[in-house]
Amino acid sequence: MSTFWSNVSPRRAIRDIWQILGAPSEFRFPALAIAALITGSIFWLMVNQEGRALPPPPKILYFESWRADRSDKDIIAGNIKAAREAKAQAAAEEARAEDMRQMYKAVGSATGLDTDTMYKQGKIDRIAEDKARAAKDQALLNRFLDKGAKPVIDPEATATP
Repeated sequence: MSTFWSNVSPRRAIRDIWQILGAPSEFRFPALAIAALITGSIFWLMVNQEGRALPPPPKILYFESWRADRSDKDIIAGNIKAAREAKAQAAAEEARAEDMRQMYKAVGSATGLDTDTMYKQGKIDRIAEDKARAAKDQALLNRFLDKGAKPVIDPEATATP
C-alpha cells in the first residue's frame, strides 16, 4: 500500500515534472502546451456543462383561517362552494383533455390509424377509472360517515350521468 501512495504523492508528481522539464528535448515545451491544453479543455467543458441543480424549494400552501364561532350552516356553505369550484376546474381540465384527444384523433386519421376504435376504447377506460374512483370514494364515505347519517348534497348540483 505504501508503494501506491508514493506513486501518487504530490512530491513525486513535482519531481517527475521537474525531470521531464529538465531533460533536453525538442518536444518538451510543445508537449507541455498540448498537455495543458487538453487538461484545460476538459476542465473548461466540466465547468460549462449544465448539470442538475438543486431541486426547487417545496411549494408552501397557506390555508385560510376560519373563525372559531362559525355555524354548521357556514361550514356547509363553504364546503359546497369549494366543491363547486373543484368541479368547475375538473370540467375545464376535461374540456382541455378532450380538445387534445380530438387533435390526436385528427393526426391519427391523417396517418391512416383507426382512431375511432382507439377513441372508443379510451372512453371506456376513462369511464371504468371514474367508476373505480367513485366506488373508492363511496367506500371512504361509508367508512367515516356515522351510521344513518346523510352526506350533505349541493342543492344546485345537477344529476351526473
